[in-house]
Amino acid sequence: MALASALVAGGVIGIRHALEADHLAAVATMVEDDGRPSIVGASWGVGHSIPIVVVGLLFVALGVRLPESVTHFFEVTVGAILVVLGTRMLLRAAGVSLPTLRNHDHGAQTHRHLSLGSVALGTKHTHVHDESFAVGVLHGFAGSGALVIAMVSAAPGMGQAVAFLTAFSLLTVATMATVSTLWGRSMDVGGTRLLRATAGVVGVVVGGLLVVEQVGLFV
Repeated sequence: MALASALVAGGVIGIRHALEADHLAAVATMVEDDGRPSIVGASWGVGHSIPIVVVGLLFVALGVRLPESVTHFFEVTVGAILVVLGTRMLLRAAGVSLPTLRNHDHGAQTHRHLSLGSVALGTKHTHVHDESFAVGVLHGFAGSGALVIAMVSAAPGMGQAVAFLTAFSLLTVATMATVSTLWGRSMDVGGTRLLRATAGVVGVVVGGLLVVEQVGLFV
């Protein structure tokens, strides 16, 4: 595999990978937690890319593969988190007030406050959407993320692996940032409650199916 081919393959797979159902479901349930929807998607992409890049390059260097038991564990974890995120979104669609992380700007810096209704508690500086970043990291070890790692570990050399992972990561981040921006703008246009309910249902269904599928492998 030439470097150019590795770049093209990485970019195409990065776009396709970002658009998988469980990835879209996860980001859709987190977009309204942040005033800038693109940050939610980009944070997911960065978090998702880190384990794939680190583990992928490590496996290329050592010539090993990710154990299936590890990927099954993260698949179940991701599925359970999707159910939680979907349920939370459904409750918001029903008008239930839940604790949220609310951002607002002070000059060049953004502060995040834990808020319940009109009450805000505590502050901290943030440059990423923490929740989306963490979910992205978990996705990096799960199912299709593990398949990407397996593909990288089969690369003929370190140069091709780096080229593939670079293109994959950049296009994954860009694609998910675009998707989350479009979803956020759709919510701004109108029908927010319906969109929240849709995201919630999709999150619960996709997450539940992931858990059932993985549990079924052990039955």
